[in-house]
Amino acid sequence: MHNTEARRLSNLLSPLRLAEYEVRCGGDPVAALRLHCWNTEISEAFYGPLQYLELAMRSTMTRELVTRFGRDDWWDAPGSRLNYIGQQRVTEAETKLRRTGQNPPPHMITEELPFGFYVSLLGSGNDYERLWRSALHKAFPGYRGLRRHLHRKVDHLRIFRNKIAHHGPIHHRHLAADHDAILECLHFIDAGLAKMVERHSRVSEVLARRP
Repeated sequence: MHNTEARRLSNLLSPLRLAEYEVRCGGDPVAALRLHCWNTEISEAFYGPLQYLELAMRSTMTRELVTRFGRDDWWDAPGSRLNYIGQQRVTEAETKLRRTGQNPPPHMITEELPFGFYVSLLGSGNDYERLWRSALHKAFPGYRGLRRHLHRKVDHLRIFRNKIAHHGPIHHRHLAADHDAILECLHFIDAGLAKMVERHSRVSEVLARRP
């Protein structure tokens, strides 16, 4: 590919976005476009491991909260004590589903709640410490540390996930460490699940052919 064609394609995609890649590649538009394509490929490779982490956290945390409060709509149970932002997220999920003409049962609201909602339940606050001690620690049987340390790990991965979801550059990150962090958090939930994800992950393969 010639420089002229690389610049033409870059302008079709996003001149501002590709400019960052060109700076990284010493002003070479061909190398910049190649790096951008690889960034897309490695982002795609991370999609699977991050998806499994999000699904597993939603499933296991919901299971323990439903068990703790004895009802599927655990967020409305006395004692759940969601903070304002948490309550807002539940309301937004319910409102979104109602706009489609549905009267959503709790399991649909659970599925609609974003990854950040579940990450936030591990965050700061005395009420969330009660949720952790009474229920949520059971969703991570392989974890033996403090709640705030676990929150820091999964919140780091939430930010990483959002970067990928918005087509942002991740090529400059320590991606092998990001992959290890995902597997570590999966292992906290279930060792067998972590092994399955590692076995089928394409991240190491794509990292090996970084331009």
